[in-house]
Amino acid sequence: MRKIFTLLAATMCSITFFAQDIQLETKDGQVIENGSVVTIKGEMVDIAPGFLGQFDSHLYVRNLTDSNQGVYAQMKAIKEYPQICGFANLCYPTTADEPMVTTGMGLVTANSTHDMQIHTQYSSILYPNYMTDVFTCTIEITVWTDKKPEEKVSATVTFTNDPALSIENTEVVAPVIYAKDNVLYCNFADAANRQLQVFDVAGKLWKNVRLNSESETLPLEGRAKGLYIYRVMEAGKPAISGKFLVK
Repeated sequence: MRKIFTLLAATMCSITFFAQDIQLETKDGQVIENGSVVTIKGEMVDIAPGFLGQFDSHLYVRNLTDSNQGVYAQMKAIKEYPQICGFANLCYPTTADEPMVTTGMGLVTANSTHDMQIHTQYSSILYPNYMTDVFTCTIEITVWTDKKPEEKVSATVTFTNDPALSIENTEVVAPVIYAKDNVLYCNFADAANRQLQVFDVAGKLWKNVRLNSESETLPLEGRAKGLYIYRVMEAGKPAISGKFLVK
């Protein structure tokens, strides 16, 4: 009985450890999983008619807990140089020389979402047809809480109004990792140099392998039934963690 209790306790601790406090979402409530590659339809807004347009793109962070949380965000501009607004009523821009911005978002109330208001502004001097021009902005965004700073959620997000891409609303390509028929399937948005680690519920490392393609498999034959924890690491990005069950 004591052994069973110890195993259950270890399992619950593992599940609690990997439980997320926050998640990224689109404007329509679609969840953006950690490590996702996302394309979202953006919109040009004429904020000063004839003089200034603002390419709006909304990305939300949801507080999944029953208490208020301090949330932080880090943004790296890949294409164009947008700014994040809605952080303590201030805007934080990125530039070619300073592509990273880290700032506190303040408190996000329990069980609610907060709009990060990511946008880029264009003047009529440089873009006389800004209301009809095509704009595309790509960022790498990472969010975390003050309570769990080591557990980060990140995504690569492109906002565009390019009609050639036929983006109706949102397209999300999320990493999918799951176990089926004694095989662990790992599917990613692209091929990259990644490291996969698999642990049992006691925290003992079972596998440490390199993944190089978009789709990889790991045989699970001979493994004891139960819960396992995986972690996928890629240089320059937060680790992706989760769990799977061997039946």
